[in-house]
Amino acid sequence: MRIHLAAGLAALASLSIVTPALAQSRNDPLGGAHRGTESPQNFAAEIRFAAFTPDVDSDPNLQQGATPYKDTFGSAPRLEFGFELDWQALRIPHLGTIGPGVGAGYTRASDPALFQQEHNGTLVSGEQTTLEIFPFYGVFVLRADALWRDIGVPLVPYGKIGLGYALWRASNTLGTSNADGVSGEGHSLGTQFALGLAFNLNPFDVYAAQNFDDALGVNNSYIFAEWTQSNLNGLGVQKEALRVGGTGWTFGLAFEF
Repeated sequence: MRIHLAAGLAALASLSIVTPALAQSRNDPLGGAHRGTESPQNFAAEIRFAAFTPDVDSDPNLQQGATPYKDTFGSAPRLEFGFELDWQALRIPHLGTIGPGVGAGYTRASDPALFQQEHNGTLVSGEQTTLEIFPFYGVFVLRADALWRDIGVPLVPYGKIGLGYALWRASNTLGTSNADGVSGEGHSLGTQFALGLAFNLNPFDVYAAQNFDDALGVNNSYIFAEWTQSNLNGLGVQKEALRVGGTGWTFGLAFEF
């Protein structure tokens, strides 16, 4: 009887030691600060999409009432897609991460070219007019993930501030546009600013998220919405910079790893 009692107590003691460890690794695999099996987290990557309209017509150097972009391409926004990579260089306890990030993108507007005077009963020509924009930027990023890591609320607000730069090219069916000896291509400088909110997808399937981490080192997956302002006005360094930046909403997917 004593032998069985001793064996039972030993089994109970071993169970009490093993059970918390299992609870931590299985029941709370993605529970922020309590996650014991999480891989190291040093970077964030974003895939970005936006309905974009450049600020070309906001240039104060234009004649009053002039809207060359709207006259050429209309007022409908165009798709801009991009990619961003952030280095989460420093973690501030109970706040989040801070570090530098870089991004790049592409957008394009193209419509039939217009005649200045009616030709064969129409102002629309058979040629295409196109404006291509290649935006780049460097920013400092603060991701305030304490809500998620400390108490498990899957929301991460964040902010970005830095500098923007864009290459642009205006062309038609014959190639790069040229007016009065001035080539229709160049670059613009300015500022980059954003505020956003990311929603963590891990709670929807914690086991899949854990497997994603184990296989590829991805700690967290998000969808996000971001208010973005790219003010490419030349920063006082460029004279009459073409304002190919814009302000609007950006949406996408983000991954921390």
